[in-house]
Amino acid sequence: MDSALKRRTARAVNPSRKLGAPLGLTTDRPRLPGRDAGKRSEVSSEPLTFRFAARADHVGAVRRAVRAYACEHAVADPDHVALAVSEVVTNAVIHAYVGAPAPGEVEVVARCIEDDGLEVDVCDEGRGMIPRVDSPGLGVGLAVVASVAQQVEIEARPTGGTRVFMVFETVNPA
Repeated sequence: MDSALKRRTARAVNPSRKLGAPLGLTTDRPRLPGRDAGKRSEVSSEPLTFRFAARADHVGAVRRAVRAYACEHAVADPDHVALAVSEVVTNAVIHAYVGAPAPGEVEVVARCIEDDGLEVDVCDEGRGMIPRVDSPGLGVGLAVVASVAQQVEIEARPTGGTRVFMVFETVNPA
């Protein structure tokens, strides 16, 4: 794995700040509608965290690592997770830092939440969701993500950039 692609687990993160705080990630997420509204969610294992320069050569490694994490945590369809992560990270690589002298950073955090499934956050500090007339893509990536994830939230971050939050169903062991 490229040395510029940094993998951390929750142990490697400064405990005095929330996971991924520089890019706006926290572990406090709203529960899915209709799922034990009063019950507190617990992270059932350590999150998988990557922070890397927004370059295309990192997309495959991140996709494979998140897919492996999804397999380890009984996600119903790890291939859907891999597809969605690949699409969202590729969007960040292609669109977030257009016109910047150097690629900025992208952060991907996957965590398995008890009773909620696998949550994946992808954040960047780029230009935000601004339409591009010169866009090299077909414009169907986010529609694909919405079709394979149980829940998708896309938001502009107050400090700039974009956050995409996705939830994928896990299989309950019998």
